[in-house]
Amino acid sequence: MKNKLITLVLFTLLGSTPCFAALSLSVNPIDGSNSLRFQGTYAGEENKKEIHIRVTSTAGERYQIFQRVLGPVINEEGQALNLQAIETQALPNSNTAGTLYLQNGDHLGMGDQLLYSSSPSGQSDSFVVGYSLNRSLISSGGTFTGRLVFTVRSLTSGSSDQAIIDLFAENPTAFKLTVQGKYSPNQVHIRSSDTSDQTADAVNVSFSGNSGQQIRIYQQLDGMPQNETEEDLGAGVLQLDAEGQTNGLRSPGLSTLMPGRTLIYSSSKSDDNFTIYFLADAAKAQQQDAGTYRGRITYVVETGAGQQEFPINVQFDVPPVFTMNVTTPTAGGVSFSRVLAGAPPQDQEVEITVTSNLHKPYQVVQEMETNMTNPQGKEFDNRYFNIQVEIPDGQKGHSDFMEFSPVKTGEYPIFSSDASGSGASFKVLYRLQGYSQMTPGSFLAPIRFSLDQK
Repeated sequence: MKNKLITLVLFTLLGSTPCFAALSLSVNPIDGSNSLRFQGTYAGEENKKEIHIRVTSTAGERYQIFQRVLGPVINEEGQALNLQAIETQALPNSNTAGTLYLQNGDHLGMGDQLLYSSSPSGQSDSFVVGYSLNRSLISSGGTFTGRLVFTVRSLTSGSSDQAIIDLFAENPTAFKLTVQGKYSPNQVHIRSSDTSDQTADAVNVSFSGNSGQQIRIYQQLDGMPQNETEEDLGAGVLQLDAEGQTNGLRSPGLSTLMPGRTLIYSSSKSDDNFTIYFLADAAKAQQQDAGTYRGRITYVVETGAGQQEFPINVQFDVPPVFTMNVTTPTAGGVSFSRVLAGAPPQDQEVEITVTSNLHKPYQVVQEMETNMTNPQGKEFDNRYFNIQVEIPDGQKGHSDFMEFSPVKTGEYPIFSSDASGSGASFKVLYRLQGYSQMTPGSFLAPIRFSLDQK
């Protein structure tokens, strides 16, 4: 009898315990994972997640379901995520009974947010809640971690259940921007021989982690680079070549460096890069005074977060130039063929170009050691061999041979520059006239030119 009593009591205790709770809550991300995870760096599919929420009710009591963030969501450096960056919305018509809240959307918070109220009969139901990440509201990089709590509560008996899932929000590419020289971070160095992208110095511009905001980059030059005597670098001497696999460049290709503020790039891309090469116009550089020209270009970057300035020092070296180019009628010099007495005079033309940026006067000197001769060594009478110098109108410089005059042996100037040593280009005409008692044949003039400073 005693054993039967014990068995009966045990049976009664076990029978009074319910086989399952009156309210049971399950929370499952639709992507099959076990957490709410935002990955990737671009807006789109990666930033939209959905959670399927299911409640099982057996007590016939009305209930409500809430969500909240359990404490701050922080990254590796302890920086808290702005919870307004995570937007949440209950998907309309995803439930079968009861009332669905938050259909117009809101952002997550650490206070309870009402998601759902059941029907008065408290029947079981399920629905879907969506989440999206607004990266423009995230100011720090890293992986932010936290926890999201869902709670179901009976409005009659006070019974409840909870489900917790981990929350991850990755923002590995916080906005980064660099503007720096190719060889030196804050300087570009140009030489007059830098005429191609392969040899030229450059400024490299790159950014990443942009969250869709408009980025504008301006080039600002307050004044042209100047040399030691405060002379400006001439227009067109320095050119810029903007290159890159991007459609954000406003003036791709070659452009002339000019004072002022110029928009060179504009886009809202998440990341991009381009290069600005600094090129010399060799012909114009030769006309520039020798010296080192220094200046500064400022690249101004404007975003929704404000403005940044990147100054780049510019150095342009113009080496001394003092050269002469002589173009003769033939590779062998000045020659006259089949010269006969009584025949019409023969003319030969030599072109001489002098380039100088030294600002010092100079002379072009002609030297003829001996009289003209034919292959047999017979000399030509220099009274019938004449020289004339033609200087274009408006060009500086002068000559003592503006009219035809006999060519003399020895060394003497045929052209003198102005006091500033300006460059010049002129012609030297030689005329040979046959005369009686001459030896017919072909004659060669052994003439040499030299360029001398005064």
